[in-house]
Amino acid sequence: MRKTLSRWFATLDHHLLLLLMLGLWALTPLTAPGYFYEAHDGRHSVFYLIQFDAAIRDGALWPRWAMHHIQGYGYPTFLIQAPLGFYLAELFVLLGAGYTLAVKLTWVTGFLLGGWGMYRLVVYWLRSERTGEGVRLAGLVAGLVYIFIPYHLVDIYVRAALNDSLLLAWFPWVFLAFDRLIGAGLSPGWQRRLALAALCLAGALLTHTFALISFAPLLVTFVLFRLGLAWHDAPAQRFGRIGLAGVAGLGALLLSASFLLPLLVEGRHLQQQVYVTDTYDFRNHFVYLGQFFSPAWGFGYSDDAQGAGDGMSFQVGAPALILGMAALFLLARRTKGRAYLVYLSSISIVLLLLMTPLATPVWNAIPALAVIQFPWRLLALAIFTLSGLAGLAIWQIGSPAISASQNGGPLLIGLLVIFASAGYIQTPLQPIEPWREDGRAIFQFEREHPDMLAYTEWVKQPLTESPMSAQYAADAYREDYSDNGLLARLAIVRGRGEVRSNYSRGSSMGGVVRIMEPATVRIHLLYFPGWQVRIDGVVVEHRVSDPHGLIEISVPVGEHRIDARMTSTPVRRLGTRIAWGTIVVVIGLLAWPGGWLRRLVR
Repeated sequence: MRKTLSRWFATLDHHLLLLLMLGLWALTPLTAPGYFYEAHDGRHSVFYLIQFDAAIRDGALWPRWAMHHIQGYGYPTFLIQAPLGFYLAELFVLLGAGYTLAVKLTWVTGFLLGGWGMYRLVVYWLRSERTGEGVRLAGLVAGLVYIFIPYHLVDIYVRAALNDSLLLAWFPWVFLAFDRLIGAGLSPGWQRRLALAALCLAGALLTHTFALISFAPLLVTFVLFRLGLAWHDAPAQRFGRIGLAGVAGLGALLLSASFLLPLLVEGRHLQQQVYVTDTYDFRNHFVYLGQFFSPAWGFGYSDDAQGAGDGMSFQVGAPALILGMAALFLLARRTKGRAYLVYLSSISIVLLLLMTPLATPVWNAIPALAVIQFPWRLLALAIFTLSGLAGLAIWQIGSPAISASQNGGPLLIGLLVIFASAGYIQTPLQPIEPWREDGRAIFQFEREHPDMLAYTEWVKQPLTESPMSAQYAADAYREDYSDNGLLARLAIVRGRGEVRSNYSRGSSMGGVVRIMEPATVRIHLLYFPGWQVRIDGVVVEHRVSDPHGLIEISVPVGEHRIDARMTSTPVRRLGTRIAWGTIVVVIGLLAWPGGWLRRLVR
């Protein structure tokens, strides 16, 4: 047994273990009691999960509706919020974690996966070099820079943007998958490499819509660069490599069809202007060149259009900055990583410039960029390219000499990277009170920020209160995973009758009414495609009322049970069928190298 453990330990990648162990330092605030609810999206990250979990417990395996939004009228939040991060957090909830703890565990997972991916990517780029210790040292440095680079810490402790930070975990894995796919071409095992590339990109697309707008174009530049790099290797495979990259991209889109198709088709029913004006107007959020170098730190907002008074940091960070500048002086060397140095340096400079006012003509010329909202969001891409650049620069400088002491060298460099960001690993914490983890948290946020409410196209008059506001504000408010009978979900607006009871769940609502004469019952719910209303189990027609776009139905005399449930729509069913069909193909590609599928088709 001891010999087996010794052999197993000998096969471990100790540099990777060291990376993951040191990376935990960046996560120490997550181990403290409390949570950073006052961070920019701190409350969102929790109450989105609350509503996602409620919908799943109510039978919606792919949630679309968030029931507590708009003072209880609800909103199709998960039509525009990519779901993969919430599914990961939901796994922790189902394992017994509270909502806030589940969000913390999700961040831990994303941080470590991102660092691991960066390590693997740089090691792969230098895979043919003979000095293994030096290669792994370069990967270690790149992984630590990626974990501890200031904007990564901003994303979690200042912004607390769950899906934004999780997306960072996918970047290196997607680049690695496409690099391997293009580099190896149609050599044996191409089926598995193709499937993995499609899956990794689909994972990014299903983690944040930002991936489709900004990361996908970055990936296109990398694919073109990598195809150019391989153009003279095995010329007969040139078009094969192009085809593999194209099929992988198409496969990722098809795998994401359950999310992307409804977003594109049904998203037009949402009032889009709120997402690109006022607080979200990109013109107010450019980064000035000096801010990339400033060590200033804060937990405020980018609320100064001139940059000087911004309350948050947009610094690149000393390690990435120093190693990135060093890389510029190493481009003359003709070594393994030179082409990657050129690509990463060029892309990093372009990304940084795109965040400055100098790029205003570009943002004005491409209206779709307005959806990014904050130009500084491109820092997510820049810290990825700069971290890879840092690892390659370490190798170019001469990592074999640095790693002569196999344990001391990596540890010293790792500690220096961590030390540079140690002062930023902090955040103000608030106690986790019961109301923070139910519908009252959403109600309270919307009362404080009515300007951030978004509506559907059927809402003609904005609102700040609903018939349910009083129940949310009551001391007696209680819910069990969003299931409660306190909210006034039904109202008789014409005719005589009374509401006997109400119920409210994650993806459905209703109650019992007693009608004395034919009446109109209003369901306190924003109309949106997919809602189905039943009276005593029979589906009935419903209509939209003005000016708030609520659902109304005609109810005959008698006592009746009314149920409203968010169901599927034709475009959602189409997206689901496309995604499942593509999953079957991907499973076939993954299994193909094993041989059993090949024998089966024979």
